[in-house]
Amino acid sequence: MVEVTDRLDTLWALWETRREGLLRWNTLFVLPPWLQAWKDTLGSDDTLCVVVAHEAEGPSGVLPLVRRGSLGLFAGDPNVCDYFDAVAAPGREKTACRTFLQGLWQEGLEFLDLWPLRPQSTILTHLVPLCQEAGCAVDVSPTDVTVDMALPDSWEAYLSHLSGKQRHEVRRKMRRLEEAGSVSFSAVTEPEKTEEALERFFHLFQSNREDKARFLTETMKRYFRALCHGMSRHGLLRFCFLDLNGAPAAAALCFDDGETVYLYNNGYDAAYAHLSVGLVNKILTIKDAVERGRRRYEFLRGDETYKLRLGGQDVPLYRARITLEAGTTRRHPAWNGAS
Repeated sequence: MVEVTDRLDTLWALWETRREGLLRWNTLFVLPPWLQAWKDTLGSDDTLCVVVAHEAEGPSGVLPLVRRGSLGLFAGDPNVCDYFDAVAAPGREKTACRTFLQGLWQEGLEFLDLWPLRPQSTILTHLVPLCQEAGCAVDVSPTDVTVDMALPDSWEAYLSHLSGKQRHEVRRKMRRLEEAGSVSFSAVTEPEKTEEALERFFHLFQSNREDKARFLTETMKRYFRALCHGMSRHGLLRFCFLDLNGAPAAAALCFDDGETVYLYNNGYDAAYAHLSVGLVNKILTIKDAVERGRRRYEFLRGDETYKLRLGGQDVPLYRARITLEAGTTRRHPAWNGAS
């Protein structure tokens, strides 16, 4: 059975049963508190098309989309969401994707433009092959990279995985900062402290780069507020701050799902740039993750050099354009000439 709705209520209801292990919620950017923050701010004008696959045993998957005429896209904004995917029950991904297609055809959608996608996403491993088998035109192309790494059991083990040069640089930068004064690293996770942490983060985010200051419009601030308050209520937020001699020096906005720490955004005071406070704060978030037993660390989208130097590995991201009408090669008008 397929259910299609223009509300997030069903997604929330399914997420509330996550501890039963029915569905695998392994993509941060499609969690209900994330999508709710986007819908309430940046996505208020978009029409949701949430496709839910049900079986006798229970739900087998959910695909959160928005529709623009005959085109379906992921719910969310690729400018603030690093990658997407469907949510599926382990071992029932193919059944879920068949049901998704049934719902999309029933809704009259003719095209899908789904991106960014990790290589092992349900969309690429199951939906795309099903569409190809059905005779739909499919184009999959690389778009960007995300960077992540597995975390070892100890900080010393992490350092040992770095090259000798990078290990020396990490230790040198941390020692240099400690020699400059009293260093304090702290994390804010409590919902009641989120607003104060946001204001500190906004100040540091805007203080060192003009492009970041331009990015942080009032609309974007509303989005960040909705996102951080929503995620903190569910224990997923982790603001990490570095202070030097009692003064704010750097901030990192992270999310933590109990297994993986995600470095979502960061900023630092340009007055301390000579001490590499932004980089050291990132290093300390890795150390913090290791010491708390997390298994993965995601630097997220973009191939900045520092990510690779700190042990990250490139993971390619893809875009899947699908014409849902079998036996035709026609494209959505917006795709003509598009990259």
